[in-house]
Amino acid sequence: MVVLVAAAAAVGFATGVLPVSTSAADGSSPSTAPASARTTAKVTTRTMTVGETLDGTLGYAGERRVMNNLAGTITSLPKTGTVLARGDRLYEIDGRRRPILFYGTRPAWRTMEKGAASGYDIKQLEQNLKILGYTRKGDRIDTKWDADTTAAVKRWQKASGQTVDGVVESGEVVFLPSAIRVTELSAQLGSGVGPGTAVMNGTTDERVVTVDLAADRTDIVKAGDAVTIELANGSTTPGTVAEIGTVAEGGTDAFGNPSNPTVKVTITLTDPAASAQYTNSPVTVTIVRESRPDVMAIPVASLLAVLEGGYAVEVVDAGGTNSTGPTTHLVGVKTGIFQDGWVEVTAPGGDLKVGDEIVVPS
Repeated sequence: MVVLVAAAAAVGFATGVLPVSTSAADGSSPSTAPASARTTAKVTTRTMTVGETLDGTLGYAGERRVMNNLAGTITSLPKTGTVLARGDRLYEIDGRRRPILFYGTRPAWRTMEKGAASGYDIKQLEQNLKILGYTRKGDRIDTKWDADTTAAVKRWQKASGQTVDGVVESGEVVFLPSAIRVTELSAQLGSGVGPGTAVMNGTTDERVVTVDLAADRTDIVKAGDAVTIELANGSTTPGTVAEIGTVAEGGTDAFGNPSNPTVKVTITLTDPAASAQYTNSPVTVTIVRESRPDVMAIPVASLLAVLEGGYAVEVVDAGGTNSTGPTTHLVGVKTGIFQDGWVEVTAPGGDLKVGDEIVVPS
């Protein structure tokens, strides 16, 4: 049997999965180095995986826009990059009117006060006042404005430095679904604004990774898949596929030619704080396509390509010696998943087992 030492390792590194083929073994040893100079390794068990590596961008989820509903002059604005949350002041009009951010899905559209018709905007207001601690035990959170609502509004107005009148005028509260991270100021200090004027744009404060995945490759990933994210500094952090877009978008390549359509894959981070130092940063995402636990594995470098086809490993005989040291014999193996310099193997006939010592050619 003729053995080609280097070929197997080259195939493994090039493809990630080594060819599956059976090698005959005639018991002869290909080693020419003295036993004392041989490098050996133990056959072991490992969890072997096949992964897909994709380019992604670390950023923030969603889009936010703050619309003004007051008339006057802009006298204060937040800095870009500022994160504004429930109860925070968004900006200032005429040095005294400061719209407050509350959470809700329905925009504020009217003055809310005693006698106002029931509506979901009132319920949103009461929900926020309760979370911020301005309601009292027993206060009902519903769509109706009652005496308890007026009292809660006055407590909030007093604490936040507003005119304490129990009335929430149109424009004094801005409802957004969640916090906003300011990315752009649409208005400028000193500019006059009126109802319907955009003041600022932003995103949520949720850290996510987005991947533009070729539309014809969406089969490699599904919502809920665990992934590993490699950050710009080389560290890794876990994440989960949250959403796979359903709309394929075309683009252009570096030369202006049409490129293959892609869909947007959104990945959430298990530990958002791990990426706190980065904004709009490129990352590498690894998706596990297949995983096999506790399989028999050997170093890729120990594989010997056999001229007749397939692969073999050189096994050190237990207790066998000759004039140069321990004797060896060849065992044909079938190969499976390649990962990180290791390869899954099986030996038809059971001639290779965990714990066996094998030669690693150098």
